[in-house]
Amino acid sequence: MTRFELPTHRKVNHLTLHREKRRISIREYHALSARERMEMIEQAQGKEKYDLILNAPDAEQLVPQLHPQDIYLTVHEIGPEFAVELLMLTSTSQVTTLLDLDCWEEDAVSEKISLNWLLLLLEAGDEKVCQTAREMEPELLTLFLKKHLWIIRGPESLKEEDTENAIRPDDLYEVGYRNDDAAKIIGAFLSILFAQEQHRYLLLMEMVRAELDTALEEEVYQQRNNRLLDLGLTTPLEARAIYSYVDPDIFVPASDKQFDLEAEGIQHPGALLSRAQPTDLLAEILSQGINHEQAAELTMLANRKMSADRVDLSDSKAVSESLTHLYQTLNIGLEKLSQRKHSEPQQLFKTCYLLEIFQLGHSLVEQLRQQANDLLKSCIAPFLDGPYRRFLETLTGNPPRLFCGIRLSINQDEKDLQNRKDLQLAEEQLQQVTIQQQLFSGLLPITLPEQEFCDLSGCQPDQCSDLTLSDLFLTALANRLLGREFTPQPIPVAELAELHGRVSDNRQVSAKVREETVASMESILIGAGQFADFCLEIWQEEFCTLEADKIDPRYLSGLIVRL
Repeated sequence: MTRFELPTHRKVNHLTLHREKRRISIREYHALSARERMEMIEQAQGKEKYDLILNAPDAEQLVPQLHPQDIYLTVHEIGPEFAVELLMLTSTSQVTTLLDLDCWEEDAVSEKISLNWLLLLLEAGDEKVCQTAREMEPELLTLFLKKHLWIIRGPESLKEEDTENAIRPDDLYEVGYRNDDAAKIIGAFLSILFAQEQHRYLLLMEMVRAELDTALEEEVYQQRNNRLLDLGLTTPLEARAIYSYVDPDIFVPASDKQFDLEAEGIQHPGALLSRAQPTDLLAEILSQGINHEQAAELTMLANRKMSADRVDLSDSKAVSESLTHLYQTLNIGLEKLSQRKHSEPQQLFKTCYLLEIFQLGHSLVEQLRQQANDLLKSCIAPFLDGPYRRFLETLTGNPPRLFCGIRLSINQDEKDLQNRKDLQLAEEQLQQVTIQQQLFSGLLPITLPEQEFCDLSGCQPDQCSDLTLSDLFLTALANRLLGREFTPQPIPVAELAELHGRVSDNRQVSAKVREETVASMESILIGAGQFADFCLEIWQEEFCTLEADKIDPRYLSGLIVRL
């Protein structure tokens, strides 16, 4: 017997009531209020959502309330061929949005996909076909028909009595079809209209005859774009304005938000918005509940972002990832505004346009990304140690992410930038790379080698491209510990045992060596001690743990050794 999972909470006005999570029967599901059933439908996805809809006693009333994009995702999650029963319950407006989203390839209707949708409408039954023909924009349906048929001869070629006695579509119009599939599907479609909606049938057929293909497609394309614009969906070029940079230090958002007009007539998008979970400050705000206007604004912003990023709106995973990134960027902007304006976050969310909050969050991340990009173009970039290089490359990715594995002792993972703490950590790590740039640009007596003049014959490593800043620094430090100048001249292999004795203490880096090295670097440049500590950790892992008489320079990191 089919059973559904009861959510652990329900809304009653402004209160959130918690209850035990459990499976409920269809009878219990029917006993819930319409609002509770709608909440369950909105929280579910794929086959579970489909089953909840079809098992609802008031499905005919609930489905027209669903946001069309949520229906679109559900159709593709279960497969269009299995969505006929759901299609039967949709409004013509929702069907139009489904066609707008699915049937276009750039600025032209796809013959294959449009025919598939006409087949789905046909399978949804005569009533659905007639409803669609009556209520849908005739230009859209005409364009779909013109993709698959042409009219050879019309009623004017018949005698008056033949016209009056026509009982089949082909009694009035002689039609040619693109292929056999079109003949079967379109023929059946037109037969239904001829029998039950003859006035609409005649209108569509005459429009097929009269309209020029290119002009009609251009007109319908513009109509489609206008409809999608009402949902926040636009061309990628226009949508890219969402990523406009604002100076975070002087940015002041407008605080007189009005979004009533844009939200009018849009189904509540709660189900679409719930396909990703916000965190931190934004999660606190949304958990208190938002009204229809705020939900519509958030959805339109999400759609604008997906338009800019060319997200496949039929791909549930891609939509969820885009929403997640949207929530993270909004959260960063909200945290910054709350900190600077000393205002209640809830009030900022209510009064400031979410687009501007998003742009602030994006700009804060963009500042860090640009710094990382500049460092990747600097003179030290070819010699950066792996963790620092990965940090910069990750931060300049699309979208930028935070690599948290600079220290060798912690997990080397990447994570999304989603709050002020993440930005602060990224800033600190950028500062460390900047310090390395300053150290190797004159503060240390170390000249970065040039590829064409670098000769490491007989050394390990033997390629200049394999050298890192830590190799150069630790080799110079090794020379100083062995009584020579602080330069990265290769260490003779015969001196490795002696160096091991001077550096190591009970298989650890000597506390004295660590303290003196870190202090020396701090005296050169504040903050440089952290780079010294990073380098000494390499010795700790790769050198100090070895037995002095068992050191194999071929597998040694943190030193340039002459074999």
